[in-house]
Amino acid sequence: MRLHWLAAFAAIVLTADIAAAQTATSPRSRSSATETTTTPPASTTTRRPRSAAQLRNDQIMRDCGTEWRRDKTRLQAAGKTWRSFLPECRARRRS
Repeated sequence: MRLHWLAAFAAIVLTADIAAAQTATSPRSRSSATETTTTPPASTTTRRPRSAAQLRNDQIMRDCGTEWRRDKTRLQAAGKTWRSFLPECRARRRS
């Protein structure tokens, strides 16, 4: 009988210790005022300007997206999906 009481007491103590340890190290328990985040210097976050080819590709994608949204019901009725429409549109726009 003593063994049962001892096992129950040990389980309660261990459970309480684990719960206390989790709340003490939990990032949610910290307030946002005490949390410090480091940001890299501005010089490392600058991006290169996009090339002419990338800008042209962006414009083609915007144009094809606009065309797809405009004619979506007609194109879907013809059995087209975005994946089948896009290569055709890109080929038309490139030439």
